[in-house]
Amino acid sequence: MTTLLAPASAARLRADAHRVLEGNWREGVRRDGMPFAYTCPSTPRYRHMWHWDSCFHAIAWSHLDGARARAELRTVLRTADGDGFFPHTVFWDRPAGWRRAPFYATARCFGSTRTETIDPPLLAVAWERVAAVSAVQDPGFAGEALPLLARHLDWLEHHRDPDGDGLLTILLPDESGLDDSPKYDPVYGRYAHHRLGSFLLIENCRRHGWDSRRIIASTDLHSEDVLVSTAYALSLHAMARMTGETSYLRRAARTEQALLDRCLDPGTGLFYDLAGRDEKPVRVSTWSSLMPLTLPGIPDDVKHRLVEEHLLDPRRYAAPVGIPSVAMDEPSFNPRFDRWRCWRGPSWVNTAWLLVPALRALGYTEAADQIVTSLTGAALRSGLREYYDPRDGEGMAARDFGWSALLLDLTGPAP
Repeated sequence: MTTLLAPASAARLRADAHRVLEGNWREGVRRDGMPFAYTCPSTPRYRHMWHWDSCFHAIAWSHLDGARARAELRTVLRTADGDGFFPHTVFWDRPAGWRRAPFYATARCFGSTRTETIDPPLLAVAWERVAAVSAVQDPGFAGEALPLLARHLDWLEHHRDPDGDGLLTILLPDESGLDDSPKYDPVYGRYAHHRLGSFLLIENCRRHGWDSRRIIASTDLHSEDVLVSTAYALSLHAMARMTGETSYLRRAARTEQALLDRCLDPGTGLFYDLAGRDEKPVRVSTWSSLMPLTLPGIPDDVKHRLVEEHLLDPRRYAAPVGIPSVAMDEPSFNPRFDRWRCWRGPSWVNTAWLLVPALRALGYTEAADQIVTSLTGAALRSGLREYYDPRDGEGMAARDFGWSALLLDLTGPAP
């Protein structure tokens, strides 16, 4: 792909991305002697390390500083338990402050150094991308994570797919990274992330010792999540390419088939989460309903319908700027719902990063270019913000937001 930007705009974007990532870089040694080097999403609100944020940060860093990209992913690797569990959030420098600590999904209200929850499992995807640009500088990097990545994917299969259908279950809304998405309102009700009951939901998980199988069996406050399951399948495909082992392809195919058989709604052509023990479809159109576009095992006719009936429809997802996180014809679409309640309509750069390559592969080059150039224009006007209003491109929420530097990957050739 050739660059979509004029040289001056490309240079400005690159300089801004470097400034933001450099300013958010944190490096040191934890009290227990564990070294760390990571990019916090944005200070002061997001000063810790988030799993999928760091995956995105490493991909952005690969355009600027390969050593930083590798250091970030190696730090993510150090957060794992030996059995392959990776935490959603890690508090490297010090535990979360007393005001927010009780609302983090930790083992204890105070003093924990990490959460007990997962994040969308994209580490294998990020590792493959960074390894590809590190082949000369650090040829051993490609293989050093493979044993732990294998245990990670096995952990997810055992703990988050108890019925063995290939779809992963989340316990809390923020495990998908889409904390406040309206698709979780019908599932969690008063326990949703933006309601005070979310604390009680976390407490229930603590009482169960964060044993996901026990929690899934004892309550309906969980869902088989399309976004998380798609990320899992993408990582299985990445592992198949990195290892040459066909078992990962078989596992990915099982997840892809489950998405088709159990989550695809024939009436709308969208993929919906399955809520609770009865696995009831959650019929709210959000961008995660489009995520199976990214999977090679989803038939092209299904993908074309997602694009033509939804992504290209100006009533739904064909917004002036980016890809809205909720379809614009949904009653719950509200980009300005709350300054920090953030997945109810705004456009995010990581959404485009995930979906735009699938659009290009299907031949929708003009639509893909429009999404990227609209977001880039918004970023050049407002800076690298956490998200943007899909109607006018106004930058919102956190400033100098790290993963918005993914625009480097979207606007130019691979490093």
